[in-house]
Amino acid sequence: MPKHITSVIEIREGGIMLKVKRKHIVRVLGALKEVPLSGQPTLWATVSPRAEASIYESYQTGALKGPQDDPGKQPFFPRVHTLFVTRTGEALFLKRDWV
Repeated sequence: MPKHITSVIEIREGGIMLKVKRKHIVRVLGALKEVPLSGQPTLWATVSPRAEASIYESYQTGALKGPQDDPGKQPFFPRVHTLFVTRTGEALFLKRDWV
């Protein structure tokens, strides 16, 4: 069964294409089953970044790449950034399982 990693942004902007007549497992990054309400508005000045700025800088310069960011290996051309930083600060990349 093919496994895919996508993000809410990718689904909202362009969607993802899957082969029909097969079951797929799709992990959607950025989607929470429930979002707890805090009761008070959150000020942007109090929000801390999820990761160090160096992670984003290395991704933007091309030093940090996902396993499928090479178009010569597979025809994977997402319309959004492939880097996703989780709440714990882990860097994950969007992925398509071609099997």
